Amino acid sequence: MRLSYYCKSCNKKNYLKTKATNRFKLQTEVGDEINNRCSHCGTLEKKHINRLFAQPSIFIGLFSLALGMLLTGTIFMFGFIAILSITIPIWIYFDSFKKASNFNKVMISRK
Repeated sequence: MRLSYYCKSCNKKNYLKTKATNRFKLQTEVGDEINNRCSHCGTLEKKHINRLFAQPSIFIGLFSLALGMLLTGTIFMFGFIAILSITIPIWIYFDSFKKASNFNKVMISRK
């Protein structure tokens, strides 16, 4: 899961890396506001954590695709049910969407 926000001066999307799974954990890590420099224009901005939005990681999608291909090859060799090789990677991919959606639903009250 990647966190993103838009810069006020150049309106480009910037990304943050964090291990927090919800806004409350993010608040304990960094506080109510994040000081971050725009990677495009270099402007230093102070963003409240409610202005950050989560997106599922592209790495998870690629990982689930590779896992599906590996499972399909293995299942083809052993003759198991082919549905299993499709459903497990799809489940992993949709789980990352669910985590990002849950992050975006919860907001922190402003002080």
